[in-house]
Amino acid sequence: MPSNIRESDASCLEMIRSIIRSTADDNSKWVEIFVDFENAQPTEEEREIYDMAEEVLHDCDRVLTDVSNYGNGCYVERSQLKNDSDIQALKVLMTKLEPFVARTCSYYEHVAKIEKIVPILLWELSSGPLPLEEQLANKQSIAKQFARLIGFVLDFDVVKMRTAQITNDYSYYRRAKHIVYQDFEDQGVPELPQVQMFLCEGNPMLKALCNGVDSYMHTHQTLPINNTTDVFVTIINVCRFMLANEECLARLTDSSKHLCCRVMTGLVILFDHVDHNGAFVSNSSIDMRDVVRLIKLNTTQEQSDCLLAGLRFTTKHYNDSSTPKSLRHMIEVK
Repeated sequence: MPSNIRESDASCLEMIRSIIRSTADDNSKWVEIFVDFENAQPTEEEREIYDMAEEVLHDCDRVLTDVSNYGNGCYVERSQLKNDSDIQALKVLMTKLEPFVARTCSYYEHVAKIEKIVPILLWELSSGPLPLEEQLANKQSIAKQFARLIGFVLDFDVVKMRTAQITNDYSYYRRAKHIVYQDFEDQGVPELPQVQMFLCEGNPMLKALCNGVDSYMHTHQTLPINNTTDVFVTIINVCRFMLANEECLARLTDSSKHLCCRVMTGLVILFDHVDHNGAFVSNSSIDMRDVVRLIKLNTTQEQSDCLLAGLRFTTKHYNDSSTPKSLRHMIEVK
């Protein structure tokens, strides 16, 4: 465990927090803290975890750039092949496909890195001796890394969904390999069944993020679910404050505003994944109407459409009967 705080200590701290929580004001109120998601720097105590996350995020930047530049892949070359029984032509096409298949495998390999770093970041943000608001204010560099990770997850999944040739190239390569080689394992790019599952997943990086949260909760089973969901709600409420307060808005760049909106969206999805009642019930800990309002106010139409589609189509409880019709209308009507 990367923190100096033992789990038994964290359980005691959570008991204290639960007492505070039971007498506190509405949990959906703003948290009046400015978290510098662009420039926050780690303390010496935070350096190890920060650098660990930075290594993953550096790969995130590389992966996002690469998938954004995937384009049409080998679509032209594939469409020109008229006869699948022409083994020599298939071999030539496979040679052209292999770099693209290798790129796809590298995207899949990034999943494990996300699943590993998420529990570490969550522990750092939730296990300290202070109330969550102060914990977040004191560990801004860790919060920044968590926010950047959420931003990458949503960005990658949007690009992947819009780039059909990633799946088409990989599937064609597998089929060609079956035709050309009897010994499936010994020729060409090694076959990884998990890659096909990764490609079949509508939002593969979001699933990795959810898996990381599940892993954190499984590892720390003595901690109540609120220990996790309160972290999500607190960060959402910080973002709401930053996007609504004039002084904060003056300090935010357009990219920071967009990141805040992506962070809120991602954390709503995670909250809905974990909480039994979900994020959309009328008595939710999250002020969903304010979240939606701020997303629409601080993003372009295209960005807003993507984020609100995420709320509609990647959450567990949006279609439940408990979701108020007025909230559905707010999310679905431009």
